[in-house]
Amino acid sequence: MTETDRTIRTMYERILRRLAVLVGALAVGGAGVGWLVAGLPGVWGALMAAGIATLFMLGTVVTMMVTADKPLPIASAAAVGGWLVKMVLLFVVLVLVRGRDFYHPGVFFVVLVLAILGSLAIESAAVLRARVPNVEPGPGAPGAR
Repeated sequence: MTETDRTIRTMYERILRRLAVLVGALAVGGAGVGWLVAGLPGVWGALMAAGIATLFMLGTVVTMMVTADKPLPIASAAAVGGWLVKMVLLFVVLVLVRGRDFYHPGVFFVVLVLAILGSLAIESAAVLRARVPNVEPGPGAPGAR
């Protein structure tokens, strides 16, 4: 495993830990605020949004970790395929719960938007802070290990 591979894996592991904290905070905080706003339907709205966010976030990070050392076309195909699967899953869930009164759509929406924005911030910050080299020195090159 090269230095670049180790750096990328470390970055993905850090993203995964921070996303887990984000989803936990959103589930607990969203359920609390949902209870205050709409009672039990608010709790269910927050928990459903946190669950969907967890599936999306885990799916993305795990896909990237598995394909980190693969050629770009394979990693890209996995990312696009995973995105399509997640979109179909989200569509199915939204169709199944449409018109139901056991959850509060407003709380669901707000928690899902907060998850998306938080995920974007965490992933962007991790990528910007990762010190991934642009070039791997070959064996025998000055500075190679």
